[in-house]
Amino acid sequence: MSKENMRVIISKRMMKEGLLRCLAHTSIDKLSISELCREAQVNRATFYNHYETPRDILVEIGWEHAKEIKKIFERNKRLPVKERMTQCFTYLYNNKQAVSVLFSAGADGRLAETVSSIFIWAWSQIIDLKKHLDLKDETEYKLAVTSYGWAAYFLIRQWLMEDIDKTPEEITNLFIKLPGRNIYD
Repeated sequence: MSKENMRVIISKRMMKEGLLRCLAHTSIDKLSISELCREAQVNRATFYNHYETPRDILVEIGWEHAKEIKKIFERNKRLPVKERMTQCFTYLYNNKQAVSVLFSAGADGRLAETVSSIFIWAWSQIIDLKKHLDLKDETEYKLAVTSYGWAAYFLIRQWLMEDIDKTPEEITNLFIKLPGRNIYD
């Protein structure tokens, strides 16, 4: 890796960490670039070399977390779906501060899409939702899986943002019960 690439990586990491610290006391809409640069210990030129606004950094953080969750879920294809889901919940739990900032700043779009699509897929691997829910056609199926995917997203959001005292394993067990009964039965 070249010296220039390493500088970019370090500068971006400093800005991401600085942004998360700033957002602990200032909303994204009121955060100035000067304040962010001061906190991140980078100059304005460095900031503008990579981003236009502080929200751009949040979007990038969201993409990185979404990519990591997808990687975790796909990396261990031999593991049972339940274990892979627990690994995803564990990752989210271990990155609670950054993920909660994404939620509260409304910059979690890619993360929300990734989480909901992974968990829709997870349910499809565990049970036949169409049969389980007595769905009549493909439209009902699409609506049902969409609602379950977003239910998983909001479950995660509430769990992390309200600091609910549940382990990733407990959240996985709750998740698998969402269609109305334990779907492993």
